[in-house]
Amino acid sequence: MEKPMGNYVVSFSTFVLQPVRFGNRILTYVIERDRELDVPKKPIHIMKSSAAFYGSSFQVLTKTAKIVLGNVHKTPILLAHAYDTPCIFIPTLSSSSDQNVWINCLAIDFIEPDPLGCVVTLENGRKIKLAVSANTMWRQYCFARFLEKDFLKKQHLLNKSAYLFKPD
Repeated sequence: MEKPMGNYVVSFSTFVLQPVRFGNRILTYVIERDRELDVPKKPIHIMKSSAAFYGSSFQVLTKTAKIVLGNVHKTPILLAHAYDTPCIFIPTLSSSSDQNVWINCLAIDFIEPDPLGCVVTLENGRKIKLAVSANTMWRQYCFARFLEKDFLKKQHLLNKSAYLFKPD
């Protein structure tokens, strides 16, 4: 584990932002592709500052996702993108909850039931136990993939120079 970092920005290498209670404070345990570290901020604060870093706001990203997905609870957000690859994070609970875990959609290899919730296997082989059902996580994963599909459709339209107006 590496030493704490105060100005952490989420990237494609970020797999999980997991809250950890330390006395009366909430810190974030970050799991990346090749390392793990503590960040002395709440996960939601990392998500908000990362949204600002990438040129948006958490509110705008949430609102945009709700336009695409409808008024769903625990809305996944498309934080940023590089070329045709979106960086979408899934919340396990309400984003305002101190127990909410954020998971990079692209980092998920599998979700399986567990007596106390579910186990998510990440692409680097790391397994994390979550206190939400496997059905809830599959639902969240599907919403994230719908958000990705919408993004890719819009990218395809953007690349077609013949469209000056939204097609009917």
